[in-house]
Amino acid sequence: MIDMKIDFYYEVEVIAGAKNNKYVGCKGAVLGISEENGVVYGYSVAIHGKEMVVYFDKDDLVPTGVCFTREDYY
Repeated sequence: MIDMKIDFYYEVEVIAGAKNNKYVGCKGAVLGISEENGVVYGYSVAIHGKEMVVYFDKDDLVPTGVCFTREDYY
């Protein structure tokens, strides 16, 4: 598997087997990226339909191909 950084505001889906499994199948948008020295560790995701942002390890998410804008969230 090739590690690919997911950009801000891209929609992601929480995959089966995610450590934070209460959100499996949920979709949301990336609002934060945990990255150091070019290595991505995880993402903060605004879960659609909930007023919360949740942190996920990078391997717990897949991009859906949908991209939002900053204005959609701020």
